Amino acid sequence: MKKVLFVFMFALLAIGVQAQQGSKAIMPKLGYQTEFERLGLGVEGRYFLTNNIRIAPGLTFLVPNNNITGLDVDINVHYVFPIEGVQGLALYPFVGGAMLNNRISVSGVSASDTSFGINIGAGGQYDITDNGYLNFEFKYTFVEHQDPAYFMLGYGIRF
Repeated sequence: MKKVLFVFMFALLAIGVQAQQGSKAIMPKLGYQTEFERLGLGVEGRYFLTNNIRIAPGLTFLVPNNNITGLDVDINVHYVFPIEGVQGLALYPFVGGAMLNNRISVSGVSASDTSFGINIGAGGQYDITDNGYLNFEFKYTFVEHQDPAYFMLGYGIRF
């Protein structure tokens, strides 16, 4: 009986994991960047390459603070694993690359700077509906002369 139950549970897990491969989502997000203490508004796409690995390109506009406006473009690779015993909860660590553009404007004179860096972080998502989930993410970007960390909250929509 234990073997039958084990095979049945394994089959259910395999069906659930297999359903993720190839799935896509778009996620509007809102958050905070610590470096220049700015509010971030963004959007991220997500696509599962395998059962647990997905790519996540994103774009974040950083609202001006102290005359500095920002635009971050990044692409990350997530390793997603569901939490056993908690239906709809998954956690993921990630790594990726980033392009950070900051523009300062003072008295009609402006200058901009573009930097490239490496992202590292972790996040979690919790299914609210069959096609929607809440997402929380923390990211740190290693960039020369900057130390930006991000806290982001989003709502993902699967399609």
